[in-house]
Amino acid sequence: MYRLLAVAGENREQRRQRTHPAKKRPELIARAPNQVWSWNITKLRGPTRGVY
Repeated sequence: MYRLLAVAGENREQRRQRTHPAKKRPELIARAPNQVWSWNITKLRGPTRGVY
């Protein structure tokens, strides 16, 4: 039975469920020197892609 339901795309939760809204991770973007100050600068984005 489960194989037949899977082929038809019917093997899911029967009741309607609410989904959580997507959380946007805050990011600090420095486009020039001395714009962003942070204790941990390992992953602060720089002016070009791939430069931290």
